[in-house]
Amino acid sequence: MTSSHQRINWDNNGMNAEPPIARFQMGHQPRRPGYARRSASREPRMGKRDRYRDHVDPEYRRWGRTYRSFPGVDECVRLILDRRATGAWADIIAYELAENASERLDELLNAFRVHESNDVALYVLTALEMAALPASVDFLAGVLRKGNPAFRPYAQRALQAIDTKESRTALFHATDAEQ
Repeated sequence: MTSSHQRINWDNNGMNAEPPIARFQMGHQPRRPGYARRSASREPRMGKRDRYRDHVDPEYRRWGRTYRSFPGVDECVRLILDRRATGAWADIIAYELAENASERLDELLNAFRVHESNDVALYVLTALEMAALPASVDFLAGVLRKGNPAFRPYAQRALQAIDTKESRTALFHATDAEQ
């Protein structure tokens, strides 16, 4: 007697079929009505406010409460000069400057020129290295040619990070002039 509800013993029947996959193994997740399906290939969308608000470090959360958006180059310079850029805030300021370097390149270069003897110049060069902006190649080449020797490694790493024909040429001429 064969019925459609016959139970099959998958271990002992010698068939080459595989057992049915349970619902939770297929990746099927029940959705509530009105909620869109989330693609696994997409990165979760997270705004800057959420990035700092939900951070595990309390200093990042404090930054997020104090500055809801990018505070500007002048405010970052003030924090650096007032010695507030320590610990986590130093990292945050460097990353914020790098993230906004493309829109504020002129302000960054001006801050470097005005505060070249201070830590501000190192923060600017670090931000340019992280941002890897091709528009900053001429400035970085000038720092390599006639800048403070303490800034040369930062300018070299920034040009290496940019990795365009112009940046490689500037690096070649700078290293050629050293020898």
